[in-house]
Amino acid sequence: MQNHKKIFGDLSEIIKFKKKEVILKEGHVENYISYDIKGVVAMIINHNGTEICNSFSIENSYFSSYSSFLTRQPSKCSIIALEETIIERINYDSIQMAYNISADHQKNGRLIAEQLYIEESQRTLSLISETAEQRYINLMKTKPEVLQRIPLKYLASYIGITPVSLSRLRSKIIKQ
Repeated sequence: MQNHKKIFGDLSEIIKFKKKEVILKEGHVENYISYDIKGVVAMIINHNGTEICNSFSIENSYFSSYSSFLTRQPSKCSIIALEETIIERINYDSIQMAYNISADHQKNGRLIAEQLYIEESQRTLSLISETAEQRYINLMKTKPEVLQRIPLKYLASYIGITPVSLSRLRSKIIKQ
């Protein structure tokens, strides 16, 4: 963390969260765009009493309940630290101020928004056009480290299957 150069300088803050600590509670307005310096976070949607992992963030990526951040409406998801996590975050008012200060801040904001949009778009396309097996294999190829760091129940719900089905899928892939 000592080498981390703050993206928005003095306008942002570095925060540490304990494992299982809630970063954003469902029903609250998202006030931050965050950068994951260390750790793993999950965006969890509670659907009829079932927790569904909509997305996750690992080191060197941004996360936010972005539609809540933009619209200033309550978030439909919670964000939870899955392990001890250190983030840099900037609040809504500060980022608006940063955009007015410099073109560099505007560029950073645009790049962050683009990254968040691309991740959400790829996630939606994956759920529509791929099988659970394809989603798991793609995860193995693109982010293999998360397979050990995300609890099975969240990993299964992220892929769109039950934990039991994920165990069977893993066994099948190992045998191939």
